[in-house]
Amino acid sequence: MNLLADAWPAERVRAWTTALDALAAAGEAAVAATVERDLLERTADALTGPFADWVIVDVAAWQEASRWVAGRGDEARLAAAVAGLSADGCPVIVLAMEQRTPLVRASMTDPAELGLLPDGRRVADAFGAGSCAVSPIMAGESAIGSITIVRGETQPHVTFLELNVLAHIADLTAAAIERLRGPTSHRDSHRQDLRDV
Repeated sequence: MNLLADAWPAERVRAWTTALDALAAAGEAAVAATVERDLLERTADALTGPFADWVIVDVAAWQEASRWVAGRGDEARLAAAVAGLSADGCPVIVLAMEQRTPLVRASMTDPAELGLLPDGRRVADAFGAGSCAVSPIMAGESAIGSITIVRGETQPHVTFLELNVLAHIADLTAAAIERLRGPTSHRDSHRQDLRDV
């Protein structure tokens, strides 16, 4: 009996179950949100746990950008420091939004991809990041934000399976934002890409 061959299907089932649980929790957050800030917080919190060690949700709200960061551990100071950073300083987030397509980094070859903290430390190092994925939040043809999940070095790498689920979560988030922002005509007159903020 080959234990490695038997472990692979079990790992895939675990990954699917975790991803579907995250999708369900994010859907619940999208439905329950009554204001945009609440949506960011609930989405980040819903994805933190078995699906991701850290979650960063960025959204451009009319003229100003909003960011919410959640982590698995009790790292409120680190979460607040990362929440204070601009998405413009995170190359992987900027790239996903510019290309308007989800991106996965199965390993963190460039530790500066998630940005730099005010004290000079790299966010990826502070998070203990081993892999990450970013999905833009799309409104029509515009990227109005993104959701970034980060897994630690000791966790399984983010795969294309999780990236696909993350893209669906970003779609749910976009639909919730559209619902919260109101009629299309008013929203379109104020919309701009997060990277332009």
